[in-house]
Amino acid sequence: MTLIHGFVQANKFYDDVHFPHGFSRSGKFSIQESEMLTQVGRRLWDLEQNFASPDNQVEENFVRVCKAESEAETKIERLWVKYKDSIKTKSFHTLNGGRKAPVNDTDTQGESY
Repeated sequence: MTLIHGFVQANKFYDDVHFPHGFSRSGKFSIQESEMLTQVGRRLWDLEQNFASPDNQVEENFVRVCKAESEAETKIERLWVKYKDSIKTKSFHTLNGGRKAPVNDTDTQGESY
């Protein structure tokens, strides 16, 4: 069992849906953060989704962070929170509303254009 940053080594992690050009080209992560996500992201994903059970204390603490039972303390935990925040869908609002303002015909009477 090989550990990377306290986590059991798993396959490399790529998120082609949210980061089709990779983590490093997204502009959201530093080079070091991109490498860490690629190295341990698959294990973090599996732990968060309950596809794997924690094998040590570091992984148990991470699961507690994912369940919002504790605050992110380690670099990996803070990075995962940053990753999760970056993939949340963002809602947007347009400037034009759905209702049109009523037109008052008396305002334009008598004016010539």
